[in-house]
Amino acid sequence: KKSHYACSACGTVQDVLTTIKATGKTGPMAAYAVQGYAPKRDEAGKPYSGRFFAAYDATLARQYDGAAAEWELRKEADLKEYWPRSLLSEGWKTHGWSIPEHGFTHYWAMFNPRQLLVHAQLLKAISTLGSYSIETREYVLGAFQQYLNFNNGFCHWNIQRDCVAQLFADNHFYPKNNVAENAVFSSLGSGNWESCTRTILEGAEWKANPFERVAVEQLKKIAPLSVTGITTKSVTTFPGDPVSSGVVTQGSSTELTHISSNSIDLVITDPPFGDLMQYSELSDFFYVWLTLYLQKHYPLIFAGQHSPKSLEAVSNPFREPDDPDGFYKRLLTQCWAEANRILKPGGILAFTFHHSEDEPWVAVLDSLFQAGYYLEATYPIRSDEIKGESSSFGSQKIEYDIIHVCRKRTEEPKPVSWGRMRREVMADVR
Repeated sequence: KKSHYACSACGTVQDVLTTIKATGKTGPMAAYAVQGYAPKRDEAGKPYSGRFFAAYDATLARQYDGAAAEWELRKEADLKEYWPRSLLSEGWKTHGWSIPEHGFTHYWAMFNPRQLLVHAQLLKAISTLGSYSIETREYVLGAFQQYLNFNNGFCHWNIQRDCVAQLFADNHFYPKNNVAENAVFSSLGSGNWESCTRTILEGAEWKANPFERVAVEQLKKIAPLSVTGITTKSVTTFPGDPVSSGVVTQGSSTELTHISSNSIDLVITDPPFGDLMQYSELSDFFYVWLTLYLQKHYPLIFAGQHSPKSLEAVSNPFREPDDPDGFYKRLLTQCWAEANRILKPGGILAFTFHHSEDEPWVAVLDSLFQAGYYLEATYPIRSDEIKGESSSFGSQKIEYDIIHVCRKRTEEPKPVSWGRMRREVMADVR
């Protein structure tokens, strides 16, 4: 039976979760294999590019036990300030999905002892090493956040891609039965420290010299001579427009009191997708680690143990059990209305939205019209990568993105059939 097992002593058949709940801990697991890399085999042209799988032997077990013992010695000593103690925040993607019943009652329980030892030492180094500025340390925190995504007890082996899959390859904390522990300082593979730091360096290079990938078909319409002889589907273009400095503020989009009325030319936003993504609940996985450093420098912003949730514009049946969709729509309307206030009379509001069903899309557009806009144009584009029938981020949910371009309304609109409008928009794509 699915998710059941038979006791080897008495033959009792029982659901795995029932047993785990009785222990009050996470389910027991044991390592059985390791992937390695042999440079000489790679140089000799051996199969699998020098990589190999081997049994998890006594030597590897002693290494793990040694790391676990060191963690026990240091977790309340020099590393006590660098790992989270927070309970799992209550929400739809946590308690609604019975994650605590699997034994994951705290965020630290989502990592094994060796991972906790590594992560705490990395965070300590980022926080205290050398005489670097706050800005530099925060920059490296960006790599640390991505590293957490690839190094936890919810990562698994992606058989199709032959590599470790990150936790948030899907938008939930669903426990895996083929957990994979990533390497720390390997130069191969995804999600190790080297690959995570490489991305922030690439980001700095892009900031100084931005580039975009442009489809050759589009360039043919604009400058046909520029693509003569090009056989690829897209080319890299450099606009010569480096990123300038900006102002970042923290607050609710329902109250943009620091911005004057009728002063903004363009508002670009990416609104939440109804109940599809519970942003704050999932972001707490990172928040509880990052706040250990950030709350020392931004005590007013990072004051709580978890990210703020009361004004999150999502449909959440755990926090708003009576009318989650109505709460989402009301809050979203307030956000649109505040953007309307700050826009100039001829200003533009542009946003993307995608969902597999009509109802959330209709709720967004109805909310938009209530806030005083009209829809001037829509541009359907191919969105997230297709990742199979069981994927939450692939073709089953949000394969197409629709860019909406809106302006402030000066007269009352005529009745609109939202479902019909969406089908007409999507018909242009297919």
